[in-house]
Amino acid sequence: MWMGKIVSIERLRIWLLVGAGLLVMVVVGFLGYAHYRAHRFIKDLPARLGIDISQETNAFTYSQTVKGRTIFTIHAAKAVQRKDGIVTLHDVGIVLYGRKQDRADRIYGKEFEYDQKAGVIRAAGEVHIDLQAPMATDAHGKADYAAGKDLHGEGAVEQGSEDSRLIHVRTSGLVFMRELGVAATDQDVEFEFKGMNGFARGADYSSDTGILVLHSAVKVNGLHDGRPMVLTASRAEMDRTNNRVTLAQAKYVSVGDGKSGVTQTAAAQRAVVHMRSDGGVESLDADGDVTLEQGGGRIVAQRANVLMNADGRPQTARLYDGVRYVMDESLRQVQGVSAEGRTAFDKKGRPEQVVLTGAVHFNERVRASTAARDPWSERELGGDKVELALGADSAGKTQLRDAKASGNARLKMVDAARDKGGPVSSALAGDVLTADFMQVEGVTRIADGHGVGHTALRRMSDTGVEDTSSGDTMDFRFKTAAAGRTEEIATAEQQGNVVMMHKPVRKPGDANAPTEQRATAQKAAYDGSTKWMTLTGGVQVKDDSGSVLWADKVAMEQGSGDGVAEGSVKASYMQTKGAQGDVVHVLASRAELKRATDQAIFYGGAGKQARLWQGGSQVEAPVLQFEQRRRRLTAHGEGQGSPMAVHTVLVGHGSGKSGTGKADPRSEQRVDLRKEGAVRVVSRELVYSDETRQAEFSGGVAVENASGKMRGQDAVAYLQAASGGNKPAAATGTAGLPGGFMGGSVERIVVTGQVEMEQPGRRATGEQLIYTASDSLFVLTGTAASPPKIMDEAQGMVTGASLQFHSGDESVVISNGENAGAGQRVRTETRVKKN
Repeated sequence: MWMGKIVSIERLRIWLLVGAGLLVMVVVGFLGYAHYRAHRFIKDLPARLGIDISQETNAFTYSQTVKGRTIFTIHAAKAVQRKDGIVTLHDVGIVLYGRKQDRADRIYGKEFEYDQKAGVIRAAGEVHIDLQAPMATDAHGKADYAAGKDLHGEGAVEQGSEDSRLIHVRTSGLVFMRELGVAATDQDVEFEFKGMNGFARGADYSSDTGILVLHSAVKVNGLHDGRPMVLTASRAEMDRTNNRVTLAQAKYVSVGDGKSGVTQTAAAQRAVVHMRSDGGVESLDADGDVTLEQGGGRIVAQRANVLMNADGRPQTARLYDGVRYVMDESLRQVQGVSAEGRTAFDKKGRPEQVVLTGAVHFNERVRASTAARDPWSERELGGDKVELALGADSAGKTQLRDAKASGNARLKMVDAARDKGGPVSSALAGDVLTADFMQVEGVTRIADGHGVGHTALRRMSDTGVEDTSSGDTMDFRFKTAAAGRTEEIATAEQQGNVVMMHKPVRKPGDANAPTEQRATAQKAAYDGSTKWMTLTGGVQVKDDSGSVLWADKVAMEQGSGDGVAEGSVKASYMQTKGAQGDVVHVLASRAELKRATDQAIFYGGAGKQARLWQGGSQVEAPVLQFEQRRRRLTAHGEGQGSPMAVHTVLVGHGSGKSGTGKADPRSEQRVDLRKEGAVRVVSRELVYSDETRQAEFSGGVAVENASGKMRGQDAVAYLQAASGGNKPAAATGTAGLPGGFMGGSVERIVVTGQVEMEQPGRRATGEQLIYTASDSLFVLTGTAASPPKIMDEAQGMVTGASLQFHSGDESVVISNGENAGAGQRVRTETRVKKN
């Protein structure tokens, strides 16, 4: 993954830059040191030639020894004292020995001139300098070495010794100015070290300040760890007094080997290397567009600092004053920013921790192919602070193991694959997010993680449906993504004060569009394979109409918005948003919510039926089913052949108030069925239409009110509008329930099919009975073969084509039909007195 690459690039660039700086420091240090010592001995040479020197015409050798230890040796094939005060030495070799006699530095050339009057020493022609050369074993070897003989021959060097530290320098035009204490050349300077070649144009060294400067065009190239490398700088300066090397416009380039083929580059406008007293690198400071590049990736910061351990390996690294990361490949693009980045390394110099701080933000885009139609999938990571833990695999390759983001931490994935209707996104957030990583086919992938404090999970479906949830804690796991795709959430679980929002796609002006939902619970669990979110623990679901549903458990599908509620299901539905009228309440054991068809199905259970009521009206049945678009209610038993299990209570005419809008279904307060004017119906099935305001009962019905009992095969109750004009609302309730449902009182009831009626002291039969609530009038009719009948305890049986009577009235109006007798309408009225 891109986090692993970032760390790898940073670590490798900084280490290579430090190594290159160290190399330049060593080279220029010894060059200055050799020039300085050569100046001191050449300056005193004329005086020494006159004291204790056995001078020959063609050759002489001079050595100075202190307590048996040789300090230096000078050899010249010929010395000429000129009348103008200039001494010319030919074929000169000067050897300076270390204090511990463990190294020898040699300066040699064809000719040197010393102008005693001007205080200037010049090397005529080419000058060679060998720094850190192998040590000779005896006096003859030392003399031969000063004379220019090679020490690589047998017997000249200690057995088993190596000359891997040898640095060879070649230059010309070397001038030393005694009064200024400066040695300088404006010619090319070349050097070799461990198979590497160096070059610079012009150099000067001050014996007073101890500063050596390479003027321009500094360049070192060769092999480092088996990889070709080039180090360049516009200027190099070494301060020997303060153990500091400074490079201007420094750039280090390492070309990949045959396996990796990756070019690595480190650059800065200014780099300062701080040295230890033993010659090792202590730290490195760089500023001005500090840049690290590898394989298309680039890190840029204004300042950088690297601290080295005693073994010369990086211990800590810091990039600050604005850090930017960019990678631009055909299948992968990354951009990242932070105020500062720190890296800690193990004893072997491998990065083990990276800390990014200050408005950290990374955006990564990936795709499966370069085809123009292939969309980009994206990842985003952000936070005030991001901590990365790193490790190495068996091959030594750095890998990202886990990460921690804190302070407004957020992680977002957008999958824009072609096989979906639109982009699918998932986003995680919290005060602190931690994640574990794994390697899948060489790519770093998120495996699982944890969130603490104000955690949030946001999911956007390919159709635009948005689901968000928040909680105190969160645990999540990802499933492996295909190439060019982002990770997908396999599971996510939030606990503590969970709040979930569901926002469906809503078209402007669509009155039947589904509503937004807000749910609260103690726990939420998301299953990425099914796209279902399950809420448990005191679940409450509200919509923007003000309707509410309670349950022990509620599961919702992201795309469709379908849901299932289980355990002590209770619901309250507003007639309209903000309405003050009656509220519809439902109690059930289980509910299914189908948003595509705007249906809600409530089920009873454990010996209890599902129950709905609004004010004085109520329905009880094993199954209650609502259809929002048709504004219908269907109540029935479970399965075919179920008994008459639907119990309905309707508010009768003149019954007074039907209820209040503040009733709470969780109180399970039941309606008083003895209330005057109330109508109770028992049937096998009920179908209610809010558009026609008709309740149709079928499968055998029993109707009861204060006037008596009625039975038949079917019945239809016609409801009048509630006071205030109870118009059906277009807004959808939480379960698709229409507003104003079953509001208003009974206007009339029509019972058909083998009708039977019972009243105190009276029994009637027929084929159709019409009851009008406003005047309590009953109209009973039948057929020619089976006319309606009334059996009265006092008068016996009364029959006719139509029988009309009032509740509580002793009179019956009998009609024989419009065509009875000789075309004359016959109307008979019978009044029966009771004893």
